[in-house]
Amino acid sequence: MSYALSFISIFFITAGLIFIGFFGEMFFRKTGFSEYIFLILIGIIFGPIFKIFPYSIIVEILPYLSQLTLAMIMLELGMSFMIDDLIKEGSSAAVRTVIYVMLSVVLIFIIFRYVFDWGSYSSFFLATVVGGETTTTVVPYLAKSIKEEGFFTNITLEASLNSVILIVLFTFSLNSFLQSVPFDINGFETIVSSLISQISIGIVIGFLAALIWIEFARHFWTEEFFYIATIGYTLALYAFLSFINGSAILGVLTFGITLMNNKTFLNFFKTKTSEQIIDLQVNYIKMFQKEITFFLRTYFFFFIGLVFFIDKLFSTLTYIYLAVLLAILLGARYIAVKLSTKNKKYTNAYYVMMAQGLTPAVLASMALYYSLPMSHYIVTIASLIIIVTNIITVAGWVKIAPSLAQQKQ
Repeated sequence: MSYALSFISIFFITAGLIFIGFFGEMFFRKTGFSEYIFLILIGIIFGPIFKIFPYSIIVEILPYLSQLTLAMIMLELGMSFMIDDLIKEGSSAAVRTVIYVMLSVVLIFIIFRYVFDWGSYSSFFLATVVGGETTTTVVPYLAKSIKEEGFFTNITLEASLNSVILIVLFTFSLNSFLQSVPFDINGFETIVSSLISQISIGIVIGFLAALIWIEFARHFWTEEFFYIATIGYTLALYAFLSFINGSAILGVLTFGITLMNNKTFLNFFKTKTSEQIIDLQVNYIKMFQKEITFFLRTYFFFFIGLVFFIDKLFSTLTYIYLAVLLAILLGARYIAVKLSTKNKKYTNAYYVMMAQGLTPAVLASMALYYSLPMSHYIVTIASLIIIVTNIITVAGWVKIAPSLAQQKQ
């Protein structure tokens, strides 16, 4: 009987989450208010409040879910990079991204290391979890609403770039921590040499894997489930690179970029255009991958709520940390936009686009699984930052959107 109740409960909860994700997506497209917040809150209710899901079981599931989600994120990011867009809007987006991310990461690290007396690694982990990400879901959608292609492309590139940078910084610092490399000048050389080696292996193998798959696709792209095979190939690439200690995330990113820009690369290698993958099949791959990401994203935010440490909500220190982080993010965002924006008409629009999403949630869960120092605070703070930055972005957008529409007219 207990087994029946168990699977019935799980099925009902799964169905409920999918419906919440579906209707939340509809609500988001009408209001700009993300479903992330609802999913996290529901997770908090089912987890730490009513304890329906045991914490010990969730922590065991999280690493598998987080790695799968990370692989899908990198594939989605890779397939969002069009070389033509990078050439056209890349410089502005790249400058704003680098300033925002690096300034946020450095300031968070310094303040939490030397003011709040966190450890070096824990300060850096927190900085890379919440330091300057803009979600690839909320931010581009709001940008698209003003029907300005250049602005939409620019903000989408930024959202993709900052996620890549933060994921790379976090995973390499995690590897260094797990290998007991000291976070000091002596350990810096070891970290850098390892970083260069893993990046090189990841990019080279990711690119070669993409060329092999493109060649394979020339013969089998008409098969009905070819796009599902592509997802399987991506997971195999991610696992292989992890096994040989290469950068799995950059390998999958490179694979996605090469696959999405296959015509450019095949033309570069002087391959006959008649044998190239048709755009329709690539679009099928993107569509299927987005469906998987939707399901993973829905579950993941629910899981983050399940492992939320509700006792931290009653700590004054939590709100001090939150206030300091928001001040850093707002300040860094202002400076980054000020120094990088060419079209001053969109300065305010770029400024409010700071909603965070899936990337900090995934990285915070990894911090929890590996029992990183201060991981309980990192998960709690990341959840609150996601909620607050989404509210700031939506509220700011509601305020400036009418003036943007008038300027366009």
